[in-house]
Amino acid sequence: DNWYDVRALEQGLLEITNNLGALGYAFVNLDPEIVTNPETGQLDIAVNIGKARKNFVERIEIVNNVRTKDSVVRREFELVEGDAFNQIKLDESIRNIRNLGFFSDVKVRNLVGSSEEQTITELTVEEQSTGELSIGLGYSSLEQTSLAFGIDERNFLGTGRALSLSFELSQKRSNFRLGVAEPYLFGRNLTGRAGVFNDKVKQDSVSISKTGFDFGIGFEAAQDYYHNVGYELSQSKTTESSKTATSITGENGAQILTSAASYVVGQDRLDNRLDPSEGTLFELRQELAGIGGDAKFYKVTGRAAYYRPVNFNALFFGVKGRASQVVGLGEKVTQSQRFFLGGRDVRGFALSGIGPRDTGSKAAVGGNTLVTGSVEVVSHLGLSKDLNMRWTVFSDFGSVWGTDYPSGVTGANDKSMRSSVGVGLLWDTVVGPLSFYWANPVSKKSY
Repeated sequence: DNWYDVRALEQGLLEITNNLGALGYAFVNLDPEIVTNPETGQLDIAVNIGKARKNFVERIEIVNNVRTKDSVVRREFELVEGDAFNQIKLDESIRNIRNLGFFSDVKVRNLVGSSEEQTITELTVEEQSTGELSIGLGYSSLEQTSLAFGIDERNFLGTGRALSLSFELSQKRSNFRLGVAEPYLFGRNLTGRAGVFNDKVKQDSVSISKTGFDFGIGFEAAQDYYHNVGYELSQSKTTESSKTATSITGENGAQILTSAASYVVGQDRLDNRLDPSEGTLFELRQELAGIGGDAKFYKVTGRAAYYRPVNFNALFFGVKGRASQVVGLGEKVTQSQRFFLGGRDVRGFALSGIGPRDTGSKAAVGGNTLVTGSVEVVSHLGLSKDLNMRWTVFSDFGSVWGTDYPSGVTGANDKSMRSSVGVGLLWDTVVGPLSFYWANPVSKKSY
C-alpha cells in the first residue's frame, strides 16, 4: 500500500512500454483505469493493453547529421535494418550515440512503416562543436597556480577519429601529451590509440620525471564489456632534493627504462561516461613490466562505481572505489612505481598527504598497496535550473601503505583508513564545467 503519485504511475507505464518493446512490440497503447473507493480512500489501478503486433525494423533514418558521416552514427546501433524490433537494443543504441559526445541532443521516434509489422526508426541529432582550443589559468589549494593549453578534436572531419595535444604546468607538475585515436580500426569494432608523453611531478622534496610513448587496441563485447591491450615504453628518473631525507627511493638519480604491457577488461553500464547519474562500472587493469628494460614488476588495479537516481531524479546517489597493488618480480619496488594518495582522491587532504613518510624530510614516499573510495549525493534541489548548478555532499576515504625499503620511513605498514567529508558546487558554464569543493578531514594522522 503506497500513496498515490502520478509520477510513479507514469514511471510504471514507461516500464511496461519498455518491457513490451523488448519483446518486439513497437506500438503499444496503454490505458490506465483508476477506480476510487471513497469509503477506504484507496485507488485501484488497472492498465489495459491494446492489441499490438510484433514489429521489424524496416529502415533506420538519421536526420541532421550535417558534419558527422552517416556511417559513424550507424555503427553505434545495436539494431540493423531487418532485425526484429527491440526497445532495449534501441535504448542501448541511443546511449552509445550520446556517449560519442558529438551531439548536444539525440531524439528518436518510431514510425509505422510500409505495413503494420514494419517500423521506421527515425533518429534526429543536433550536432555540436567537437573541436576545442583551451587556454586556462587556474588555482587550487593542492597545486597552487596552474596553466593549461590544449587542442582537442573528437570528430576529425566527421570520421569519429580523435586528435589531441595538451600541456599543463603548475608548481607541482607538468604534463605534455600528443595522441590520436581511431574508433574503428581496419573498419572493425577495434579502437586504436597511440601517443607520446612527458610528465614531471613533485612529491614534496622528490621529483619524478617520465618520458615515453604508448599504443593500444581495444574492443567492445556483448553486455557492455570492453577489452584493451596496450604497450608502453618510458624512461623515468627520481631525484631527492632534501638534505635530511633518510629513506631509500631505490632509483635516486638513475635513469630507469620501463617496457610494460597492459590488459584491461571491464563492464561499463553508465548512462553517461563524463557525468554519470545511473548505472554501474567494473574494471580490472593489469600491467606487467620486464619485457626488456630495467624495471620488473606487476601492477593490478580494480575499480567499481554505482550510480542511482532517487526521488524521480531529484537526487543522484553515487559510490565508487579503487584498489591497487604492485609487486616486484625478483627485485624491489622503487618509488616511481608506487602509489600516492591525497587531495585528488581524498578531498581535504594535501597532495600525497596520505601514507608513509620519509622520517627526515617528511616527504611522501608512496606505498605498494592503495585503497580509496567515495560516497556522494548530487542534486539541483533549491537551485534554479537556469543557473545550471548542482550541489553535492560527499565523503572520501582511503589509505596507502607498504614499501620494500622500510628503513628511514614512518608508517610504512600503517593501514589506517583516512577520511573526509565535504560539500561542493558544480557549475556548467559556457566556458566549461567548474567545480568548487570544501572538505574537512575527519580521520587523519599528523606527520
